[in-house]
Amino acid sequence: MPYIVSQKRQRSEPSDFVVQAVVAPLPDRFEPRLPFEEKLFSIEEFYRAGEPTVADCIENGEPCSVAIVDIDRLFRISESFGEECADEVLSEFGANLLRLASQRNMHVAHLGFDQFGLLLAGQDGAQATENFDQLRQELAARPIGWKGEMIGLTVSIGLADIHGPETFDNYLNAAEQFLFMAKMSGRNQVVSDHTFGAVN
Repeated sequence: MPYIVSQKRQRSEPSDFVVQAVVAPLPDRFEPRLPFEEKLFSIEEFYRAGEPTVADCIENGEPCSVAIVDIDRLFRISESFGEECADEVLSEFGANLLRLASQRNMHVAHLGFDQFGLLLAGQDGAQATENFDQLRQELAARPIGWKGEMIGLTVSIGLADIHGPETFDNYLNAAEQFLFMAKMSGRNQVVSDHTFGAVN
């Protein structure tokens, strides 16, 4: 499905692998604990920063990729511990993701609900895939505490190389398709042009 269409889905019945993102601003309860110098972009800011970054990379022949990170089965945490817990988990996860991604010089945006967009310049497909897989592992190694419970998380990541001038929607749509593959093939993994090509 086109990315913009999927972004207009309402937060209704959760799906294991279909994007459940909302275009609205961050919910009031989403308050990541972040150092002031780190910035979590909105969707609009992600587009404003992403489009010229991609254009510069294409003009200079520099590799660039875009990814969508999705928390696996966040709705089950909400069902087991309540919505307040899920909001806290989402907030802490967003903070963890931003810190780890900022160390890798990635732009990070909250796309809605349990999904985040990332943009990485300067690494080819193999390097970017390895980098995002390390990020996936580091996120899994940071369980989040809630009223005496330690809640472990895994993520699925769809990563698309940028090969030529397209709309930013198309780049995100490609990442979304790889995310769909990651969800369908078991979650807790990175699927990209590189991994897809390696399998085939």
